[in-house]
Amino acid sequence: MERRRFRGDSGAVTTEFVIATPVLLSFLMLIVQVALVFHALSVASAAAQEGARTATMEDETNRIAAGEADAAGFVQAVAPTLLTNVDVHGEAVHGGEVIRMTVDADVLQVFNFPGVNLAWPVHETAESVVERFRPGDDSPTTG
Repeated sequence: MERRRFRGDSGAVTTEFVIATPVLLSFLMLIVQVALVFHALSVASAAAQEGARTATMEDETNRIAAGEADAAGFVQAVAPTLLTNVDVHGEAVHGGEVIRMTVDADVLQVFNFPGVNLAWPVHETAESVVERFRPGDDSPTTG
Protein backbone atom coordinates (compact mmCIF):
# COMPACT_ATOMS: atom_id res chain seq x y z
CA MET A 1 0.00 0.00 0.00
CA GLU A 2 1.35 3.33 -0.99
CA ARG A 3 1.47 6.19 1.52
CA ARG A 4 -0.09 9.40 0.32
CA ARG A 5 1.21 12.79 1.32
CA PHE A 6 -1.27 15.41 2.21
CA ARG A 7 -1.01 18.60 0.26
CA GLY A 8 -0.71 20.70 3.41
CA ASP A 9 2.47 18.95 4.68
CA SER A 10 4.90 20.68 2.37
CA GLY A 11 7.30 22.88 4.37
CA ALA A 12 6.50 21.26 7.71
CA VAL A 13 10.13 20.32 8.40
CA THR A 14 11.29 23.85 7.66
CA THR A 15 8.65 25.29 9.97
CA GLU A 16 9.64 22.91 12.77
CA PHE A 17 13.31 23.83 12.26
CA VAL A 18 12.53 27.55 12.39
CA ILE A 19 10.62 27.08 15.65
CA ALA A 20 13.11 24.72 17.30
CA THR A 21 16.36 26.52 16.42
CA PRO A 22 15.89 29.63 18.62
CA VAL A 23 14.87 27.43 21.54
CA LEU A 24 17.96 25.26 21.11
CA LEU A 25 20.28 28.27 20.76
CA SER A 26 18.75 29.92 23.85
CA PHE A 27 19.30 26.73 25.81
CA LEU A 28 22.94 26.56 24.69
CA MET A 29 23.50 30.20 25.65
CA LEU A 30 21.96 29.51 29.07
CA ILE A 31 24.43 26.66 29.56
CA VAL A 32 27.31 29.00 28.68
CA GLN A 33 25.96 31.64 31.09
CA VAL A 34 25.73 29.14 33.95
CA ALA A 35 29.29 28.01 33.27
CA LEU A 36 30.46 31.64 33.41
CA VAL A 37 28.66 32.11 36.73
CA PHE A 38 30.42 29.12 38.25
CA HIS A 39 33.76 30.35 36.95
CA ALA A 40 33.04 33.82 38.35
CA LEU A 41 32.23 32.30 41.75
CA SER A 42 35.56 30.53 41.69
CA VAL A 43 37.47 33.70 40.74
CA ALA A 44 35.67 35.80 43.38
CA SER A 45 36.36 33.19 46.06
CA ALA A 46 40.04 33.01 45.13
CA ALA A 47 40.28 36.81 45.15
CA ALA A 48 38.73 36.99 48.62
CA GLN A 49 41.13 34.33 49.90
CA GLU A 50 44.11 36.09 48.35
CA GLY A 51 43.09 39.43 49.84
CA ALA A 52 42.54 37.93 53.30
CA ARG A 53 45.88 36.13 53.15
CA THR A 54 47.71 39.31 52.16
CA ALA A 55 45.98 41.33 54.87
CA THR A 56 47.01 38.89 57.60
CA MET A 57 50.69 39.37 56.79
CA GLU A 58 50.68 43.20 56.70
CA ASP A 59 51.21 45.58 59.61
CA GLU A 60 48.14 46.90 61.40
CA THR A 61 48.20 50.38 59.87
CA ASN A 62 48.03 49.13 56.28
CA ARG A 63 46.39 45.72 56.67
CA ILE A 64 42.88 46.19 55.27
CA ALA A 65 43.90 48.49 52.40
CA ALA A 66 46.64 46.09 51.27
CA GLY A 67 44.23 43.14 51.33
CA GLU A 68 41.55 45.01 49.39
CA ALA A 69 44.09 46.16 46.79
CA ASP A 70 45.46 42.63 46.39
CA ALA A 71 41.97 41.12 45.97
CA ALA A 72 40.98 43.75 43.39
CA GLY A 73 44.28 43.24 41.56
CA PHE A 74 43.69 39.48 41.52
CA VAL A 75 40.29 39.95 39.84
CA GLN A 76 41.80 42.33 37.26
CA ALA A 77 44.65 39.93 36.51
CA VAL A 78 42.61 36.73 36.26
CA ALA A 79 39.22 37.81 34.87
CA PRO A 80 39.15 41.49 33.90
CA THR A 81 36.07 41.22 31.68
CA LEU A 82 34.21 38.40 33.43
CA LEU A 83 33.42 40.34 36.61
CA THR A 84 32.02 43.87 36.46
CA ASN A 85 31.18 46.35 39.23
CA VAL A 86 33.72 44.67 41.51
CA ASP A 87 33.50 45.81 45.14
CA VAL A 88 36.07 44.50 47.63
CA HIS A 89 35.51 45.13 51.32
CA GLY A 90 37.81 44.07 54.13
CA GLU A 91 37.33 44.25 57.88
CA ALA A 92 39.00 43.08 61.05
CA VAL A 93 36.73 40.93 63.24
CA HIS A 94 37.05 39.13 66.58
CA GLY A 95 39.09 41.91 68.15
CA GLY A 96 41.40 42.25 65.17
CA GLU A 97 42.46 38.60 65.28
CA VAL A 98 40.67 37.63 62.05
CA ILE A 99 40.48 39.41 58.70
CA ARG A 100 37.31 39.03 56.65
CA MET A 101 37.51 39.90 52.96
CA THR A 102 34.35 40.14 50.84
CA VAL A 103 34.16 40.36 47.05
CA ASP A 104 30.90 41.41 45.38
CA ALA A 105 30.57 41.64 41.59
CA ASP A 106 28.27 41.09 38.63
CA VAL A 107 28.93 38.39 36.04
CA LEU A 108 29.25 39.21 32.35
CA GLN A 109 25.99 38.54 30.50
CA VAL A 110 26.28 36.38 27.39
CA PHE A 111 23.04 37.61 25.88
CA ASN A 112 20.16 39.88 26.83
CA PHE A 113 16.46 39.27 26.57
CA PRO A 114 14.53 42.49 26.05
CA GLY A 115 12.71 43.40 29.22
CA VAL A 116 14.37 40.67 31.33
CA ASN A 117 17.14 41.42 33.81
CA LEU A 118 19.54 38.49 33.81
CA ALA A 119 22.14 40.03 36.13
CA TRP A 120 23.98 37.31 38.04
CA PRO A 121 25.63 38.78 41.13
CA VAL A 122 28.34 36.88 43.00
CA HIS A 123 29.19 37.33 46.68
CA GLU A 124 32.17 35.53 48.19
CA THR A 125 33.75 35.91 51.64
CA ALA A 126 36.99 34.55 53.07
CA GLU A 127 38.42 34.78 56.57
CA SER A 128 41.99 34.31 57.74
CA VAL A 129 43.64 34.52 61.13
CA VAL A 130 46.17 37.32 61.63
CA GLU A 131 49.70 35.99 62.00
CA ARG A 132 51.46 36.83 65.23
CA PHE A 133 55.10 36.09 65.88
CA ARG A 134 55.97 35.37 69.50
CA PRO A 135 59.22 34.50 71.25
CA GLY A 136 59.75 30.81 71.92
CA ASP A 137 59.00 31.12 75.67
CA ASP A 138 55.78 33.14 75.19
CA SER A 139 52.54 31.18 75.38
CA PRO A 140 49.48 32.22 73.40
CA THR A 141 46.65 33.87 75.27
CA THR A 142 43.18 32.42 75.23
CA GLY A 143 40.14 34.54 75.19
